[in-house]
Amino acid sequence: MNRTNTLRHLRHPAAGILAVLVAGAVGSVATSCGRASAEVSQTEALPADHADPSSIRELVYALDERYAEVHDYRATFYKRERVRGRMLEREKILMKFRKPFSVYFLWLDGKREGQESIYVQGWNNDKIRAHPGSFPDITVNLKPRSSLAMRDNRHPVTEAGIGNVIKLITRDVRRGEARPQDGVRFVDHGYETVHGAKSRCVEAIMPADAESGYYAHRAKICVDQRTELPNRVLIWDHTNTLVEDYAFAGIQVNVGLTDADFDPDNPAYGF
Repeated sequence: MNRTNTLRHLRHPAAGILAVLVAGAVGSVATSCGRASAEVSQTEALPADHADPSSIRELVYALDERYAEVHDYRATFYKRERVRGRMLEREKILMKFRKPFSVYFLWLDGKREGQESIYVQGWNNDKIRAHPGSFPDITVNLKPRSSLAMRDNRHPVTEAGIGNVIKLITRDVRRGEARPQDGVRFVDHGYETVHGAKSRCVEAIMPADAESGYYAHRAKICVDQRTELPNRVLIWDHTNTLVEDYAFAGIQVNVGLTDADFDPDNPAYGF
């Protein structure tokens, strides 16, 4: 079955779902019905499971094939994470991404409004160029895994973006397929609206064991039916506590981003 036919088949609510693992440094807090992220329960009872595992694999491979067609994208990202036991406030971030790995972030609201950062793999001694956007507005260069860069983050910038989400999905679906003894279960949530986009939402329930080799105990992903890319991810840890809530809103694909979009000397930027 080719990718187009696979996606057409899986858009029907009766089709299967997928296991998802999150990556990336950005995502969302809004719920599928437009409610505030605070209304999402951080610890929830496990839902009933029902899905065809073969459909999961088809959907995962279709996502991988779709992302292979993506050269760049921009979107608004919403991010909320539990760090050191505390669920942090939502962050709203403009994101630009170009393959192989160039990323630009601009914080759009909250205490970090105006903050910008750029990371281009191999450029600037492989460091992040960043400035806070408020007094004292000093530009700094940070190693991606330095304590300052990782403050209030569960992931380094090197794990940002849709591609890393898909990579983890593929890895864990393959693991579950190869290890039926793990008893990975699946839930079909049907269609939901994520930031105005009709989206296909599915969930995987993995072993509640931190040593199981899976990224999470539960993972829910929504796939934008227009772009055929993931646009929301929620992750519960091995204690069944919500730890990551991410979304990609208004995704625009293959817009022709150039070197200037990842250059701190861009006159549109505040570096």
